[in-house]
Amino acid sequence: MKVFSKKPIKPVSPYLIIYYFLRRTFILTLLLLTCLGLRAQEEVITDTTAMSYTPLLLPMTYYRVNYTYSSVAPDGTTPVTLSAALVFPKDVFEHNKPLTVGSRTYDASGLILCNHFTITRDIEAPTQTSSMDIEAPLALLGPRCIIISPDGYGFGTTADKPQAYLMADAIARNNVDAVRAARRLLARMGYTYGGLFAQLGYSQGGHSSIAVQRYVDTHGTEPDAISHIDYTLCGDGPYDISAMLDSLMVPGARSMYPCAIPLIIQGQIEGAGLPVSYSDCLRAPLDTKAIEWLNAKVYAADVINHYIYDTVGGDKETGVPVSDILVTDNFSRTDSPLLPLYDALVDNSLVTGWRPNKDTRFWLYHSETDEVVPYFCMEHLRDFLRGWGLDSRHLNVYTTTGTHTGSAALFVVLAMNELRQMENDYLAGTYIPTAVDIVPDAASSATPAGWYTLQGQQLPAEPHTPGIYIHNGKKVLIK
Repeated sequence: MKVFSKKPIKPVSPYLIIYYFLRRTFILTLLLLTCLGLRAQEEVITDTTAMSYTPLLLPMTYYRVNYTYSSVAPDGTTPVTLSAALVFPKDVFEHNKPLTVGSRTYDASGLILCNHFTITRDIEAPTQTSSMDIEAPLALLGPRCIIISPDGYGFGTTADKPQAYLMADAIARNNVDAVRAARRLLARMGYTYGGLFAQLGYSQGGHSSIAVQRYVDTHGTEPDAISHIDYTLCGDGPYDISAMLDSLMVPGARSMYPCAIPLIIQGQIEGAGLPVSYSDCLRAPLDTKAIEWLNAKVYAADVINHYIYDTVGGDKETGVPVSDILVTDNFSRTDSPLLPLYDALVDNSLVTGWRPNKDTRFWLYHSETDEVVPYFCMEHLRDFLRGWGLDSRHLNVYTTTGTHTGSAALFVVLAMNELRQMENDYLAGTYIPTAVDIVPDAASSATPAGWYTLQGQQLPAEPHTPGIYIHNGKKVLIK
């Protein structure tokens, strides 16, 4: 029998044990912080608010969850953090009365991208406003959907920047990123939703909606963001801003909404980085004053309109001569220092140069007597869509009469009715979305067991401080 000699075991230095322990702890901590940091750069919940809406003196409640997300500036390359709001019907937010679609149950039937109308104050942005003129009625009286409402570049987290007004691709990129971030947040918060996806907007929001449609149809769908668009509903949008400018060059033309002119000029110059000066476009002192009023983000559009009346003349009833606002002699498509501006206006008009997806249903609403956005803007978009073979199965047009502002309320009512009908057909099984239902993958989106804040921070134990928390993927109210 072989006998193994017993050699004394050399003791390990306690300092060496401590060294390896600390090194491993440091590496694990660094990895954890890196992962948390990457998540923080993607999307972060900044505020959760119970909102009150009181139609006919009957208080009603919905919920708004503000968040930030990563995107790019209008130049298409510079990273930027933007802000947006998730708006929930009360039952959806509280996981009450789940919907059944086939063999599956959901908190909501789908998602709605809500593109805001023209705003000039930061407090009018979706994450800031207390009114939510479109989102509130949608959340309370519309389909049982979760609403995504981006602030847009120039408001919220980027209020110190000029807004990307009517910059089609820039707005579309930002809004697609907002939807992507919203999907990730909803998965982390434990919400499920069916396959419906719609978008709507009035005025600037109508332009933004078609901009998103053009972007998705041109660049392709993205399963983690906008995988399909079932319905696009637009009201009184400036879809052809190039033709709108031409209409302002007619001798004797007057503007009934004069602040829109410097808004469009600024959006194109700043958004596209054009080598064009404001003094070549706007008459003094509006070339400096109007830009200062817009950049301040504290003046409502009507206030800026009155500032323009006080500066160059005109009034709300008769408008302002365009020749008192623009240096009309410089506006020429053949020989002008403003040719880059004309090119940008063509690029950001939405009535040519792309192929619409026939799987999307379009609903175009416009007032024939709109004094701000000419009726021909809708006609140009309608004719363009029809030119690609969209018939009454894919395209419906609703015309009315009234002012630009006065026609907005009817648009909201009719759009909600269209969306509710789509949802009813979906729940009844007579409407199939243009893509399969998006069901969060358990491996990638389920919230791990344990207690979390609404911001996604894990807690060491069950909390005792009153508030709303996430426990095993569901919200729990601690009183």
